Formats: sequence, C-alpha cells, structure tokens
Amino acid sequence: MISIIKNHSSAFIAICITGIILIVALYFFFFFNRTAIHYKSTTELAKLLRADFSDVEITAIQCTNSKDGIVDICTRVIIFLREADEWESKGYYSNSEGWFDSYPEHMLPAEIAELKTIGVEQEIIQNRGVNFNQIKVGFSTSEFGIYWYHIDDSYDGLSNVMLLVRIPRKIVIEIDGIVQL
Repeated sequence: MISIIKNHSSAFIAICITGIILIVALYFFFFFNRTAIHYKSTTELAKLLRADFSDVEITAIQCTNSKDGIVDICTRVIIFLREADEWESKGYYSNSEGWFDSYPEHMLPAEIAELKTIGVEQEIIQNRGVNFNQIKVGFSTSEFGIYWYHIDDSYDGLSNVMLLVRIPRKIVIEIDGIVQL
C-alpha cells in the first residue's frame, strides 16, 4: 500500500514539474524579447534605422504601437528630417534595391492612403526608396523596411525627408530627448 502511494506521489510530482517547465517554456516563447525597447538618443535611433543623423535636424517624430495578431506588437514610426542640401549624395538615399520603383507616380493605393493619414499628399513627394534592418523578436530576428520619402517644403516648412517604418516589436522613443526644435 505504501509503495502504491509512493508511486502515485512520484507520478504527481513528475507531472507538476513537467507542467511548470511547460508554463515557463510557453512564457519565454511568447514574451522573450517582446518587451518594449526604449530609444533615448539620436545615436540609438540611428542604429535602429541604419541611418546617419549627423548634420540632420529631426523636426518631428510620431511613434504608435498597435497589436498585430494575437500576441505580436507592431510599432509604426514616422520621422521628419531636415537634411542638408546635398542629401542626395548620402548612400542612405540611393535606391540600391533594384526591384523598388522609386517614382512617386507608381505608389500603391495602400501606400498613398497611409501617407494621407499622416497628412502627406502624393504631389509633395519628389522621390522615395527603401532600406532594411533586422530586430530580434522572440527567438529569431525579423526584417523590416525603412521607407524614405523626399518631400518638398510645403508639408510643414521645416522637413524635406520623411522616414516611415513598421517595426515588428514594441518600441518606445523618448521624443523630447531627440527632436531638436
């Protein structure tokens, strides 16, 4: 009788330990590297966007987190810049992606609609392009596009470049410490 009780208690303990291990594994699967990443400086933000913010004035930043699916969080970041007159000479704004059509007249309707929600009309876009970076999400890395738009001064009188990014992770940007107005 005692050996039966020992066998049942051993099985119960094994089931409890297995359950705890499973719960911890699921926690790490869903939440590991999914907490918010805070960007407090221009240098940190430049690294995220693979950009060179030297000799650049950041005129405005918008950062919006939203849920993408059941667990995933996505962050939309919009940055308005005042680049120097020779901004075209920076390699960042060369359209090295041969498949990407840089002509504003060939933008997709969804892209035009998203830009309108920001207040950017297709007519003020001079040129556009895309760059890519990666970020750690869970146990893997995920690639995201960094879309840049050369806009004329009619948008706000300050900015001539806009960056539009959707990052597949929760991002928090300390805007007051970065915007240089």
